Amino acid sequence: MKNHPFGRSCLVLALFAASGAIAQTTTSGPVQVSGPTETGAEDAAEWMKRLAIDANSPAAKRYAEQQKARLAAEKSLRKIRAKHFGTIKNVQIRQEGIVQLREFTEPSLFSSMIRLFEREGADVRTALLDHFQDSGTPEGEAALAWMGVFDKDVELRNDATKRVKKLVADHGGVPNPVKYVVFEGLRSQDTDVVTSAARLGAGIDMMDSIPWMIARLITGQPIQTPQTQSIGIGSRDPDSALAWIMVGTQTAFVSDLTPVVGPSAVAFDPQLSVVNEGVILRVLDAVVVTYHVDIYNVLTDFTSRMYGQSTRGLGWNVPAWRQWYAKDFLPEMARRAEEQKAADAAKNTETK
Repeated sequence: MKNHPFGRSCLVLALFAASGAIAQTTTSGPVQVSGPTETGAEDAAEWMKRLAIDANSPAAKRYAEQQKARLAAEKSLRKIRAKHFGTIKNVQIRQEGIVQLREFTEPSLFSSMIRLFEREGADVRTALLDHFQDSGTPEGEAALAWMGVFDKDVELRNDATKRVKKLVADHGGVPNPVKYVVFEGLRSQDTDVVTSAARLGAGIDMMDSIPWMIARLITGQPIQTPQTQSIGIGSRDPDSALAWIMVGTQTAFVSDLTPVVGPSAVAFDPQLSVVNEGVILRVLDAVVVTYHVDIYNVLTDFTSRMYGQSTRGLGWNVPAWRQWYAKDFLPEMARRAEEQKAADAAKNTETK
């Protein structure tokens, strides 16, 4: 999977189906894989060795077969990309390639398709969105949400977001794969990704994303210097400082006078020193604090709409936001749910 984040993320459903089978192996007790076995467990993947998974178990063998099949499928996808896409402008040739892409219906290949065609034109990538949407699988839901949050093309993100909204409307709620992607996006260090995740969460009325947005309103990180890296914040060498500012006056005076004697002559060699008087400001530690304005705007608009009252008065006070969410928002949502439940029950009684 190289370094593509969709392939690395274990939160997005674990798109390779072998994960569930391998988990079954661990429930019966770990089996050491060190030492020679029938097929050579010393060749097992490093993560298998760390989890003490038997490389010769049926689940591990199925996983190896799936990996082999995935590599073969990726090879075919690369051939399609080289033959039909890239710099090729002929519409018919490109459409033939898009039709061939639709034949790859194995959900475990969706992450590979995102990675392999991430630099293609809008026609190809829009076709991928249609393919994921038509698959009707949890992996397809995760792939759509992933492109709506992590893709660098704004128009494609918006297109993927529209499909996710339709998906949520059809489900009558937010599917777990979409929730996992939004959570992963809000954990990102990329400001654009965090903002996209917040907008997607608000756009599909995902109330679970509210505490995650609150946690990302303000972030801070200490400035690292050689002293802080070696001895740690709080244990700094008292003679070191990140910076200093002095406001004062300096007065020079003669602190020592050395006579110099020569034939028929005498002289003096004065040594000057300086007296400092004033105030010095030393900066020993510093923290860079980031206020995420886009997340704040999304959060206040979303919560005000859901709660029915403006939440802008909470400002940047993160503890106040958390207290409001626990003591005001959640009880209010629970009360509304009970009222809706009672109304539905009364309506069903009248119908009968």
